[in-house]
Amino acid sequence: MEPKMDAGLLALACSGSFEDLESLLNGRPAAYTIGSSATQPPSLYTVTVGGDTLLHVVAAIHGDTEDSTKKASLVFDKAPSLLFVQNSQGDTPLHCAARAGNIRMVSLLVDLANGQGVNNAKGLLETQNKNKQTALHEAVRSGDNDMVKLFMGVNPQLARFPEQGTSPLYLAILLENKIIANTLYELSGGAISYSGPSGQNALHAAVLRGKG
Repeated sequence: MEPKMDAGLLALACSGSFEDLESLLNGRPAAYTIGSSATQPPSLYTVTVGGDTLLHVVAAIHGDTEDSTKKASLVFDKAPSLLFVQNSQGDTPLHCAARAGNIRMVSLLVDLANGQGVNNAKGLLETQNKNKQTALHEAVRSGDNDMVKLFMGVNPQLARFPEQGTSPLYLAILLENKIIANTLYELSGGAISYSGPSGQNALHAAVLRGKG
């Protein structure tokens, strides 16, 4: 069983400043918040009840702020492997950032993954959670076409996943987002899945939307 995250660390990650989090991780006691039981710099290899690492927590912060991306860079510098960890739902920090609609955070995490090697970056983008969905699905669901373009620009094959189940294209059509559907099709170079749930496909989604 993985050790649970210190309460003070979680509080600073969620709502504290970058400077306070940096002080805490560097072992400066003045930065400790009420509720922290730590007497030394807290371990970064701990998780919340939902299995989130510190990088998941920071990546999920809503709001496109420099403070949150600085926090993510700080955590990554100290524990790079956290970028690829999946929580109890199978989500990576990239899933969390895309779900929060934070394109600046998404861009940072993709850049950090690229710095770890092409195969590592490709693997991160193609990682599926327990719902068999990648971070691209979250970008589609959030309706952020710029984020979709970012993902597809890095990995044009990404719209192929999953080969069975709800594809990004199916989801875009179901959500009646023609702009994103077109982006997926155009940037995929034909390497795209039309798959939907329960044996359905993108045509079924279009028919369902048409009836609505």
